[in-house]
Amino acid sequence: MMQPAFLSFDAQPLADALQPYRGERLDLLLAEQDAGHVAELQQQCRRLDIQLSGALFPRLISRHGFHEHGAWLLPRPASHAPLLIPLDPAACTDLQVSTLCDALLPQLAQWPEGAGVPTLFLTFDAMIPNIASLLEGIYLHLADRVNYAGVNAGSGQFRPMPCLFDNHRLLAQAVCCTLLPHHSYPLLEHGYQLTAQPMLATSSEGNKIAFIDWEPAFSRYQSLVQQQFQQRLTPDQFYQYGVHLPLGLLRANGDVIVRIPVAVTDEGALLCVGEVPDHSILTLLKAPQSPTAHAIELAEKLSRHGAPERLEIYYCTGRQQHFGEQSTLELKTLFSHSGAHELVGALSLGEIGSLRPGEYPLFHNGAILCNGEGWR
Repeated sequence: MMQPAFLSFDAQPLADALQPYRGERLDLLLAEQDAGHVAELQQQCRRLDIQLSGALFPRLISRHGFHEHGAWLLPRPASHAPLLIPLDPAACTDLQVSTLCDALLPQLAQWPEGAGVPTLFLTFDAMIPNIASLLEGIYLHLADRVNYAGVNAGSGQFRPMPCLFDNHRLLAQAVCCTLLPHHSYPLLEHGYQLTAQPMLATSSEGNKIAFIDWEPAFSRYQSLVQQQFQQRLTPDQFYQYGVHLPLGLLRANGDVIVRIPVAVTDEGALLCVGEVPDHSILTLLKAPQSPTAHAIELAEKLSRHGAPERLEIYYCTGRQQHFGEQSTLELKTLFSHSGAHELVGALSLGEIGSLRPGEYPLFHNGAILCNGEGWR
């Protein structure tokens, strides 16, 4: 199979870059700032009989760090045919889940016996407001017939934009679903730590928290930050600190799910990346301080399968904003300790996975999702 290639639109003609992939199936990770090239990419892939599946991300990742422009060309086996499924935003969650699962079930029925449990890799438009609920519904339908992983695509400014595409369509409010082999199960880490006593989301809907402990959510958050870190927050500077001091959803088994608040409404509600169910148990989290500790831990988990040929990484944009320039060090540490020969990937707007293999799928913020096996 062809090897991945990084495409710089300024460096070579698009037709020449795509020519080696004639007749192949190709996944394409495209930098947000190059969204204007989607139509040309689709046209050239149709001309070359390339089966295209693509997504827009805020930035791309290589062994050299982050890239504002360009595209990763990732050849995949023809057997891993993706499904690009529009989700009607006016439909209820149950209907959206049925639409998605009805499209997937024929592929699952054809999965070879003895091939192991496949991984369902989901790439969502980040602007879909009920992704956590969709995951819950999918799990109720499919249970342990698949493992679960995935990411959110879209704009780094959290503005609505069409961000998923194939040979003919460029869609918003959609999801791309791919069944991957058993040995392609990705790993996920976030490393955020508890800092405060549990609180109650006394009024929340979707990704909006209106009240925490019966107090307007921003006021409660503001007082917690003041107590813990002696910093008085204002709405204007909120997102600047939100990536460092996110909220955590506490689960019954002790797991913590990160929710990064990104905005404050005029009424003092918090808007998060990802849903916060009503009456959730919350706590204030402290982001990781070391850019290397969790990279080494993740690399060690990958190395149990041997040195991978290639690392495919999705790195939360909130995590990148927290670490700033040190986020490049975290990526380079993960790459060097893994023993991989190549690193490909993108900044993501939310990550999907289980903190332990085979468990319930969760929607995370602030995480690193990586696959060291290659999608073979």
